[in-house]
Amino acid sequence: MRDDISQQLDGFGADMPAMVWASPETIRGRGERRRRVRTAGLTAAAVVATVLVAGTAFALGTRPGDPAPPATTATPAVPSISMSPSARPSRTSPSAGPSATAGAPFDTVIPAGAMLRASDVSPAHRVDEGEYLGETYQYVTGLCQDKGQWDGKPPAPDGSRVRESFRQRVLAAGQGRMHVLQRTSGYGSAQLAGARVAHERAGFEHCAVVDHRETHVEFEILRSGFAGDESLLVRLSPDVLLVLVRVGAVYTDLSLTFPDTPGAADEALAAELGRKAVTRICDATTAC
Repeated sequence: MRDDISQQLDGFGADMPAMVWASPETIRGRGERRRRVRTAGLTAAAVVATVLVAGTAFALGTRPGDPAPPATTATPAVPSISMSPSARPSRTSPSAGPSATAGAPFDTVIPAGAMLRASDVSPAHRVDEGEYLGETYQYVTGLCQDKGQWDGKPPAPDGSRVRESFRQRVLAAGQGRMHVLQRTSGYGSAQLAGARVAHERAGFEHCAVVDHRETHVEFEILRSGFAGDESLLVRLSPDVLLVLVRVGAVYTDLSLTFPDTPGAADEALAAELGRKAVTRICDATTAC
């Protein structure tokens, strides 16, 4: 058997064409030429990229030498309350230039100082910059309307088109700690801000229980009238509390997500943060 295999291998070797191996000098020469070609290609690509960046900068009305705007990082999403994407509040800016803010109605523009600070929650909390990409309770009330449980009345007022009339902020302290999502809007009048509170309250009352496929949510109004001109403390789930507050023409809501452990949701802390939110708004605006 071994002799047969040896004969077959010898036959393969005889049928193969003769191989001529290049000398080491030839191989090194080929490698050097390929290196030069690759370096030239990378240099050309860098030149093209520079031109494209410069062209984009001029198209955006800036110069290539101007500093680039800071990158925006996505905020880690707060644990969701369903599997479907939520409708997040839109922030629109007027087509007019910066002067649109100068003539804004009373308490429409929300400065950064009107938002809660990390120290208002605890020494361990930090401001988590970036756009919030998680879900909000309004996904559930919107689903409630789609199911015909609520007609959406009284209607919510249209959001202001004045620049910086809406701000949001996430205050977090790492995994396993309570975190807060705050959203604040300036409506220009106490009547419009009050209409927003009335709309949200009606949603909680008409959508006390919402069932849809894998989604089961219950809203329970726990307290009212503990902060500002109007306020609500609402339980969304065993580990999520909502705080809604109106101060004059300014409306703010807080979503507090606690660790998923029994008894972790602290109603007293939620109400206290609502009062601290009022203090921040009063200090930074003329709402009070």
